[in-house]
Amino acid sequence: MRKIVLLFGLLVAAFLAIGASVSNGADSSRAGEPANAQKANPTMKNVILIGANGSTSKEIIPRLLEQDDVKLTLFLFLFLFLFLFLFLRRASRMQHMQSDRVNVVEGDAAELADLKRAIRGQDIVISTMGGMDLDAKTANIVKAMKEVGARHVIVISAGGIYDELPEPFNAWDKRMVGQYRPINLKTAEVAEQSGLSYTVLRPVWLTDKPTEEFQLTRKGETYKGTETSRASIGRFVADLVKDPQRYANQNLGISQLNTDGDRPAAYR
Repeated sequence: MRKIVLLFGLLVAAFLAIGASVSNGADSSRAGEPANAQKANPTMKNVILIGANGSTSKEIIPRLLEQDDVKLTLFLFLFLFLFLFLFLRRASRMQHMQSDRVNVVEGDAAELADLKRAIRGQDIVISTMGGMDLDAKTANIVKAMKEVGARHVIVISAGGIYDELPEPFNAWDKRMVGQYRPINLKTAEVAEQSGLSYTVLRPVWLTDKPTEEFQLTRKGETYKGTETSRASIGRFVADLVKDPQRYANQNLGISQLNTDGDRPAAYR
């Protein structure tokens, strides 16, 4: 089965080469192996996206690749290569992707060895994972980063973990997804207590709206809005990669303007 998964990885890399219209081919390697672009240009900023299969990552990837100095590693979970391959085939906005700046690796975020191989040599680590074990996987990322010397992490948690959402939206959100709040709270705490340079993002109900506009709230402030577009997360993360110190060691709510109410628009 592992051979089949690796084959999917090679297919993804091959498509990246075609989409970018380059002749030197994409570099799909095992986690931790040096990439050609990194060797050729030591000024490249090495960024790894853990959970690159997800819907939010689809909005982050093309915006990161707008930056010519970013060398991007996509950490894909096992068995999900084919999904990403089919997505890339449909996504015309990926056509400007430079294949010598994209490295596809496969692994399991629950396995420390996989994370260490993937994170070694990276400048910025971005986690877009979710799930009931998100706190444990985030702790694994932090441990791997410390062991290989990576220093900056961007973690996506969730709004509501401090009961900071305005009422009555807070009560509605708690009824709907309150079981996730302790896990997302622990995830944020893992980043804050890591000793690394971190940025925690707390989106609320995610939408596929194309807007990149967003508003921020700091930890301790009452949250604003009921929705967060994935596109706005993509833009914020890409801008943060340009200047990682701008929001270093901050825990931020991120949402759309003019979405206040008792619940997101889709549920009214």
